[in-house]
Amino acid sequence: MEARDSIKRVLGRRPSLEKEIRALLGKRMRTIGEDRRLADAYRTVLRLFRDLAGERRSRAGEAEAFPPKPLNDLAREAFLYLGGQADPGSISLKEYDHITFGPYLGISDEGRDAEVILKAALQSPKARLLKKIEPIKIGVSLDAERLGAVGEVAVGPQEYADIYLKSAGRILSSTNVGTRLNLRYYLNHPVVVVPAGEHRTAVEAARSGLKEKFRPFLKTPDGKPRRLTVYIQFEPASRRSASDKIAILKDLADYVSKGAIADPKFHSLGLLQPIRFGKRARNAALFAVDIACAAGLSDVAIEGFVRRAAEANISCPGLLNYLAPGLLGPVLRRAEQKGVNIHSRNVVDTDTVARNVWSSLRTARQMGLALGKYGTYPLTLEECDAVIHQIQHWFSDWSAAPVFFLEQGALSKKRVFVGRDMMAGLNEWLKVVSKHGVRVILIDTMDKSKGYRLLRTKDEPKGLLSSAQVSQIDRMASRMGIKTLWAGGITIPQVFEFGRLGVFGIYVTTAVSAARPVGRAYWRDPLLAAEKEPTFEGVYRAKLLLEAGFLSSRNECKSIKDELEDLSTALVGKIMNKKNEADIKEAERRLSEKTTAAWKRYW
Repeated sequence: MEARDSIKRVLGRRPSLEKEIRALLGKRMRTIGEDRRLADAYRTVLRLFRDLAGERRSRAGEAEAFPPKPLNDLAREAFLYLGGQADPGSISLKEYDHITFGPYLGISDEGRDAEVILKAALQSPKARLLKKIEPIKIGVSLDAERLGAVGEVAVGPQEYADIYLKSAGRILSSTNVGTRLNLRYYLNHPVVVVPAGEHRTAVEAARSGLKEKFRPFLKTPDGKPRRLTVYIQFEPASRRSASDKIAILKDLADYVSKGAIADPKFHSLGLLQPIRFGKRARNAALFAVDIACAAGLSDVAIEGFVRRAAEANISCPGLLNYLAPGLLGPVLRRAEQKGVNIHSRNVVDTDTVARNVWSSLRTARQMGLALGKYGTYPLTLEECDAVIHQIQHWFSDWSAAPVFFLEQGALSKKRVFVGRDMMAGLNEWLKVVSKHGVRVILIDTMDKSKGYRLLRTKDEPKGLLSSAQVSQIDRMASRMGIKTLWAGGITIPQVFEFGRLGVFGIYVTTAVSAARPVGRAYWRDPLLAAEKEPTFEGVYRAKLLLEAGFLSSRNECKSIKDELEDLSTALVGKIMNKKNEADIKEAERRLSEKTTAAWKRYW
């Protein structure tokens, strides 16, 4: 009775608020005070909406018919006007307790099927046992993403509004603000070209160039030199011998070190080496490392032609744009042995990259989401270090989750981590993440269109990890205080396995969706043949299997472990063999009953 009276009071305030809003919107020009009144009125609408959402309960696991259309419409208007929720939320996904409530489940959708995901979440055995519907205990999230032919892409304001209005107060929401980063580069370091011709003449020309390049960084406004490396490039047509190049570099380095045109504490020389393709490119890079070391230089910058594989991928980390992993590895090892820092001429502006990511994550948080995922590809590990440091500082009280894409591996100054070395690269990436206090990450696959999948089984030979490796990574991250989310073509049979492993959470979309005709929202996507539509049955069964798998591995449920496994296997078999719906429903009912009993034992 008390809850019902509270709902009536909330609904009773809507007409007067709407009247005030319409009056203020009707003014052609509003005063500052009127703008504040309008914003306050819209915030009040959203607060009433959110309070009412918090009053709702599930009835036999079903979502109640809510809210009345007039309040829902006014709340949508308020949400879009304010650019998000009325008040910043303090709950984020890192607070989810998967040890108590089992693995988290995320389903990608742009908001049209939010009610389907909500109803399926509230129907699960765990949700039906909870006395109060709290998103942080339900452990299901609508992952705000549009599903185009290219994969998961960003949602906009209308989709955010759909998601907020249909999920606020009941289930969590999350998003991926970008699979890959939009790289920005600093202005290239200055280059002085050593012309063809006689040694002394060429050196004099290069000295003159160095004087001009260093001058602005020596004579600064405050009289304090700014650090600068000027790179030397040999005129390609000069065809100088290695010994001649070394002699010229030594001569120029000695000229800079004397302090007449530069301050040797702040200013230095590097070598710029153009390269072409394949083994010839590798050999040119190795040669550059050798002559730089012989001349006493510690920096080599590489510029060259982008590989086809890199172009198809838009770009790759650092020198992988020019050299395949197998060719770059020997170059990095040689550079480390010689004490030379070798890198691409284009230097990533990590400050600008971090700020671009911040703007997208800030929008996600303001829209009421509990998690924002962001790709760290195609950064090197050193660049990841700089970007993650800033983002984590800005979102220390929220869940901003960096993403590691398995098939892309990683690149550091010293080593390429791909193929068999991928696990070592992931370990290095985790160390970077852990250093900055990140508490939630996602491990995913990027090239799903090429058939790559997260988990390798007899049915998924292109899977990248075995169950044992997933468990190993999960434990490794857990020791660092990191909760790991998993995604990448996870199938219905694999959902139970991830539950059994007791992971923090998974994302499943294709396996719980049906195909539907391409509608207006995706009409301009030229290669999308059909849309993915999450179904109630698909989402509910994934949640049921995830819970059953989790409980089957708990000591408290050891006595019914075999029954949970057998019933789950039976349900999966009927789903995959496309048995008639009645048979699937019966298998589903039996597993649900046993899972409910298991939750009671576990709690």
